[in-house]
Amino acid sequence: MIRLALFLALLVLVLVTGCGFPKTGAAPPALAAGEVTAATTKWPDATPAELTAGHDAFIAKCNGCHGYPDLATISADRWPDIMARMGKKADLDAKSTQAVLRFVSTPR
Repeated sequence: MIRLALFLALLVLVLVTGCGFPKTGAAPPALAAGEVTAATTKWPDATPAELTAGHDAFIAKCNGCHGYPDLATISADRWPDIMARMGKKADLDAKSTQAVLRFVSTPR
């Protein structure tokens, strides 16, 4: 009976940590010069100031309710949906949400 309880507890732990929860990472640094160039190529109206504001808002808001997501583990095509939800939860206006979206989905 004890073995079964331990097995079930271990199984739940593996499922919870391995499925559905994004990996967390350290706070990401600001974009390097080459990454800013990549971002402004992807979004011609993006500015270095907007990308810095996106980084700063990400740092200020995204660790309040959960750990920083490991940006390398989330594909760029998932970020628009994530930011649509999380921007509202973080009480970001449309401009800040766009800035964070551009920051997190810039190729690194």
